[in-house]
Amino acid sequence: MSSNLITSSFKKVKQQQRNVKCERGSSPQPSCSKTEDRDMKMLKDFDLYWVFGPSMGISRLERWNRAEKHGLNPSPEVKQLVLAHEGDERYTQCLWNDYKNIM
Repeated sequence: MSSNLITSSFKKVKQQQRNVKCERGSSPQPSCSKTEDRDMKMLKDFDLYWVFGPSMGISRLERWNRAEKHGLNPSPEVKQLVLAHEGDERYTQCLWNDYKNIM
């Protein structure tokens, strides 16, 4: 994806930390926070990639389906990630979802 992101021209603002539950098993897997950080980075990159069109007002899955319909080849990992966390708005809604009430 391009390094020219829509947020490059905006001032960074700290967001409130969200409570994250993480179950740790005895299996030697990457820690939950590292995996979640990687997932969130992938979703954020998807949200900021302007080629897929506007992301405000629609879910990530709707945007992903629209991009695929138009032959833009969105990452299948994004779709898998959203479908795996259907009940969690952090995964299903775009980065701008928290700002929908200010417009």
